[in-house]
Amino acid sequence: MILPLEVLSQWRGNSGNGYYAAPDTVWIISGKKELDNRFQKQKLDFVIDARQTLISSQTARLGGLRLGVEYRRVHRFGFGVYGLGDGVNLKSLSEVDTTISQAVMNLSYVSLYYERVLYFHPKWEWSATVHMGKGKIEGSYRRSSSDVWYTLQPREVKPFEISTTGYYHLTWWCSLGVGVGYRYMRSTPAEVRPVYNVPVAIAKIRIKCGKLVKSIWNKEAKYEY
Repeated sequence: MILPLEVLSQWRGNSGNGYYAAPDTVWIISGKKELDNRFQKQKLDFVIDARQTLISSQTARLGGLRLGVEYRRVHRFGFGVYGLGDGVNLKSLSEVDTTISQAVMNLSYVSLYYERVLYFHPKWEWSATVHMGKGKIEGSYRRSSSDVWYTLQPREVKPFEISTTGYYHLTWWCSLGVGVGYRYMRSTPAEVRPVYNVPVAIAKIRIKCGKLVKSIWNKEAKYEY
């Protein structure tokens, strides 16, 4: 009997009897990586996500959380929620009006994200991420000739962000990440778009919640990565 080529490729030969399933592999920059029993096919992805960015040539912090799923170790996708908290104080807002001498602005949005792990190792990894969001800019301002504060009409925004991040696995349940990226505001009024089309510096803390819960009854869970 002649066996098909795909069957022959799964035959154990002299090492044993019967067949075995071909190992599951994923692509990373160093080539194909085999997924052995240390890898879960899917697990929870929870990240505390912070960004240092520029708004009207001034630095601002953008904090947020994201929650999703990691699939086959290299695919992560889900939802993110981001906001600037109490707002950013600006000494001018010439992009909107040259007479504005002071402004306070807030950016908040929700996003869909996809992160692709490009390389991983038991102690560190490197990835690239895309965010597509929808939210709004709100704020208030005053002109140089007056002490009266005016409300800035909310502007709908659709941020698009691409970034790259390197992670260091601090412990078996927590990783620290730093990276860089760029934010582009789609479908945003022209007068405020230049304010937010800026580079971003990224800091992340990944909490491996699923791993922590699983470790309660399975002590070997800490060795998964």
